Amino acid sequence: MLSVVIPAYNEQETVAAAAEEISRVLEAAGISHELVFIDDGSKDRTWECIRTEARRRPAVRGFRFSRNFGKEAAIFAGLGQAKG
Repeated sequence: MLSVVIPAYNEQETVAAAAEEISRVLEAAGISHELVFIDDGSKDRTWECIRTEARRRPAVRGFRFSRNFGKEAAIFAGLGQAKG
């Protein structure tokens, strides 16, 4: 399984599109995958969008930071949660 870790900070406008496009490409290639979104303390609706995508797509998982720690910390956390 391929794990794709995606840090997100104030990305409410792009979460659904990212999940759709990445999933489309990997599914077309026959690659088993998961998308691990890390909400890095967003102040908009990013977390709600991640949760919506997780309900819609079994391959999507989400985790949330209590505040902004930076993309490096978000990637590190996502790698720790990845199953692939």
